[in-house]
Amino acid sequence: MNKTVRIIIQIVLLAVIVLLAILIVKGIQKPIEFEKKRNKRFDQVIERLEDIRTAQVVFKKQHGYYTPHFDTLINFIKIGSMPVVKKEGFVPDTLTEKKAVELGIVQRDTFHMPFSDTLFKNPGYPLDSMVYIPCGTQAKFRMDTATVMTGSKVEVKVFEARVHFWDIMDGLNEQLIINYISQRGDSVLRVGSLEEATNNAGNWEN
Repeated sequence: MNKTVRIIIQIVLLAVIVLLAILIVKGIQKPIEFEKKRNKRFDQVIERLEDIRTAQVVFKKQHGYYTPHFDTLINFIKIGSMPVVKKEGFVPDTLTEKKAVELGIVQRDTFHMPFSDTLFKNPGYPLDSMVYIPCGTQAKFRMDTATVMTGSKVEVKVFEARVHFWDIMDGLNEQLIINYISQRGDSVLRVGSLEEATNNAGNWEN
C-alpha cells in the first residue's frame, strides 16, 4: 500500500469518526433539548390551569357550584369584584377592634376591587386567552363539572379542566412524545377530577 492510499484511508476513517461523534452528540442532545422544551411548555400550561382553578374557586364561592362554560367563567371574572376592607387607626391593647370601631378610634372603609386585578399574578391578565393553551396547537382546554359521592357519603361538586399532551407538545419530536406518554402512563394535564373529590388538585401535584 503506497503512501497516498494510506493517507486517503486515514482521512476517510477520520471523517467517519467525526461523523459518528457528531451523531452521538446529536443523539444525546436531542432528548435533552426535548425535555427543556417540554418542561417550558408544561410550566406554561400548568400556570394557566392554576388560573382556571383560581377563577373556578371564586365562582363557586359566589354561586355554590362550578361552571363547565369558559364564557360564563370569563365573564364572571370580567365584571365581578371582591370587597376589600381598608382600616385606619390603631386598636389599643385594652379594646377589641369592634369596640375601637364603635368609639371611632379605628375607621373601616369597604371598597370593591375587580377580580381581574386581584386574582392573578400579573396585572392586565388576558382573560379571553384563559380558554386556550399558550403553546403547541393552542387548542382549547376541555372543562366539565360533576357531582361525586365521597367515602363518607357526602355529595361534592367538582370540576375538571384538561388538555392532551399531544396538543401541548405539538411540533416536538414525535417519537420522543410517544416515549414520554408511555413512560408517564397518562396522556393529559388536568386540574380537578370528575371522578373523585381531590380538592381541585392538578395531576402534576400528585
